[in-house]
Formats: sequence, structure tokens, C-alpha cells
Amino acid sequence: MVNNTPTTTTYTVETEFLNLDYSYQGLTPEQISDYAQTKLPANFTKLKQQLIQGEFKNKTENRNVSHVLNRSIHNVVKAGNGKNRFTEIVRSLRSGQWLGATGKPITDVVNIGVGGSDLGPMMGSFALKEFADDNSLHTLHTHFVSSMDGGQLYAVLPIIDPETTLFIIASKSFGTIDTLANVNTVKQWLQPHLTEEQWLSRHVIGVSANNQAMTDFGIPPSQQLSFADSVGGRFSMWSAIGLPIALTIGSNQFSKMLDGAKAMDEHFAEVDDPTQNIPVLLALLGVYNREQRNINNVAILPYDGRLRYLPSYMQQLDMESNGKQATHDNQPLTTPTGPIIWGGYGPNGQHAFFQHLHQGWDTFTADFLAVLHRHAPGFSPAVQAALREQQRLAVSNCLAHRKLMWEGHTSDDARNTYIGNHPTNLLYVDELTPHSFGAIIAAYEHKVFTQGVIWGLNSFDQPGVEKGKTCATDILKVIDGQADTTFDASTDSIIRRM
Repeated sequence: MVNNTPTTTTYTVETEFLNLDYSYQGLTPEQISDYAQTKLPANFTKLKQQLIQGEFKNKTENRNVSHVLNRSIHNVVKAGNGKNRFTEIVRSLRSGQWLGATGKPITDVVNIGVGGSDLGPMMGSFALKEFADDNSLHTLHTHFVSSMDGGQLYAVLPIIDPETTLFIIASKSFGTIDTLANVNTVKQWLQPHLTEEQWLSRHVIGVSANNQAMTDFGIPPSQQLSFADSVGGRFSMWSAIGLPIALTIGSNQFSKMLDGAKAMDEHFAEVDDPTQNIPVLLALLGVYNREQRNINNVAILPYDGRLRYLPSYMQQLDMESNGKQATHDNQPLTTPTGPIIWGGYGPNGQHAFFQHLHQGWDTFTADFLAVLHRHAPGFSPAVQAALREQQRLAVSNCLAHRKLMWEGHTSDDARNTYIGNHPTNLLYVDELTPHSFGAIIAAYEHKVFTQGVIWGLNSFDQPGVEKGKTCATDILKVIDGQADTTFDASTDSIIRRM
């Protein structure tokens, strides 16, 4: 079906906050519609409604999938004492009214989490920080620590003050070994400055689905923010896990992010034509490229520096959800499922891996993301004009590379020949705002869900992660001298060296 000649027809779907151009996929709406009839389950409309209403079943873990319900600020969080504390905590910290144990205002917040408790909050905080609706002169800095090796703590601890820093301990189970390893190091760092009682009483907020574990740790109920166990980690940035985003931009702007996602939820649920539904289109085009074109990878290429963490976030969202070889009914699959997700900030990629994309041997597909306009508030008119010009430069490069990847370029000089024929999408917004950011992320969530039901997967569990954790625990016991188990020659030799 592929025809990589210069396109003469534009295939675009527009919504309130997000638009999709799939003109370089080589498929007409009629072809996609026919393909949808062979791929989408007969009860797809019902499945969509179940997801939106929080009634879709995660069969492996025997619970509903409820992250979409968190798109309302009223459903985001409840505190361990039953009160809604999310907005109160955000207001208190951002205004400088939250004082540490020695009476000094909190100036820095360190989010300690990993996976879904880190990637989404970090991405959102970085992307949207210019939209902070500050109502005071108080400055609040957010930092993120996830790596179990302590490397990020090593960089953060020297630039913060124990008396003016609050730590968010974010873990759905409140038992994640990566997170607790960082917390234990923080406690050692604090000892010369604060007692553990002082630290827990004024310098810690717990975010988890396990209130009892937070209480056992010593976190006061008023500083516990909980979310439902039915909210998956990689889908949790809309819940209390999104606290760092709200602390960065304020509750009002956080609500706008939720509203943007909610608008995409409504689009996904209400538009039945698969050629006019952005998440469904992304899913169908992805399945087609995976199964019919045998393309096993998707590059995520944002052409706006504020979205630089999107590829890392998408790796977890997509690969942890659909990187599986068995159906939700535990039947083995013999056809490929979720692709490898990779990518990077587009303008930097042009000077790194784009050479391989244009002239390398491998096939790929890509999602380009572009922001067409930027007002750049907070700067002088001259700087604003310069930043707008840079935005136009980025968009022109985005369009150029997307065009070249599809159409290719023929030359008598083989060294200057570009194969082309690489199908791509262009997701674009008029401006990057909390609304449009929320719509982008929700669209990708629904794409992953749609592909999961097409392939018959449970997109809301991750059994492949658990075995590695168990094996690591066994090895650590030997390293620490608590067991004398042997493994294999290579592993045992490294353990002996340690």
C-alpha cells in the first residue's frame, strides 16, 4: 500500500487542543477504515466506555482501571485522614507558609520515586514550568531523584538545605526498593541537622496507595496523599503522584492539564469513526506498521525543548504496557505486539542519530511533535521576538526532516541518496499549554489501550518486571553475606570481586 511520492492530499484530524497529520503514512482514510473493521473488536465502543467510566477490568490483578477518573481535580486525591489536602498542600508550599522544623520556609522539594512516580511528574514539571501562576514572591524549586545507585542524590544534596527542603516519598506500594534506598541515604544526610521526628513532622509528604505503610513509616496522616490501587503507576500523573507538577505550576494550571486530558477522553470516547479519532488512528497506524510493514520500533521526536522528557515517558507507558507475548487470558501469542519505543529531542537528534534514520539500513516509524507558536511571556519584546523566531526555526526543521524521511532523495551520488519510505505521524498544537500537554499525554494513553485490546493484552500489568526484582533480591543477599547461594560462573565472579 505504501506510496512515498510527494503527497498531494492532506490527511489531518483536528481537536480542541491537539491535531494529527498522518499524510506521510501512505494510507488513505478508506484503507484505514477497512483495516479498522478487521482489527478493532466488535465491542470496542463498550470497552472505551468502560475505560472512561473506570470500569475496565485489569484481569491479572482483579481490579478496575481507574486512572481516567483522576482527570477531575475533585477526584485527584484524598489525604490519609479522609480530607482533601492536595490543593491545601500546594497552596501552603507555593506561598511560603509551610515552615520547616526550625521555622524557615520550604524553598526546595525533592520528589523521590521511580518509574511512574518519577517519569510523568518530571516530564510535566519541566514542560509546564513557565505557566506557573505565582501569587507571591516565594520561589519553590522542584528536584527529582529516582536512580537506586544514588547518582542523582549525589548531585542534589549539595545544592539543598536540610532546614528548607521537603521530600515527597512517592511509591504506589510504599515498598519500592529503589525509592527506599534513596530515602535511607537522605536520612543519613539529615542526621547532623534534624532529628527524625522533626524531619517526619515538617519535611516529608508521602504519596502512595498504601496508607498503612505510610503510617508505619511515621508520616503524619495530614501529610499522606493517597490514590486508588486501581491507578497504574505509569498512568498516575493525574493523581496525587502529580503533586510535583502542581507544586511547580500551581493548582489552577494543574487543573487545566487535567481538563486537556479530559477533553481528549471525550474525543476518544465519543468519535466512532476511526479515521477521525486521534488515539484510535495512532493505534491502527501503529498496528499496521508493526504487522504489515514489520517495523519493530517507533521514534518519538519532539521539536520543542519543553517536551524533551516525552520519549523516556513513552518508553514506560508503551513498552511496559504492551511488551508482552501472552493475552490477558494467558494464551501465548505468535504475532508481534508492542514495538520498541525510543527517540529524543528532535533538534539534538538531527546532530546525532538522524544520519542513521535518513541513510541507515534499518526501517523505523516516527512520531514528530511540533508546537507552532510561542508567546514566551516574562521576557522583553525583543527576546520574545527572538524566541518566536527560534520556534519557527524548529518547526521548519521538523517539517523538513519529516518530509525527507517519507519522500527520500535521489542523486547520482550514492552518498547523497536518501531511501525515504519511512512512515511518520505529525502531532502538533498551536501552543504548548497545560491544556494541550494534557491532551497529548491522554491521546498516547488511549493509543496504548486501543492497541492492547487489538492484541488481546492486559496493558495494565507488568509481570516481566517482577521476576527481575526477585532475582536482584537473591543476589543482594549473597553480596551482603546473608546467603551463600551460587548462580552462574559470570555472576558469581562479579559477586566475589565486590
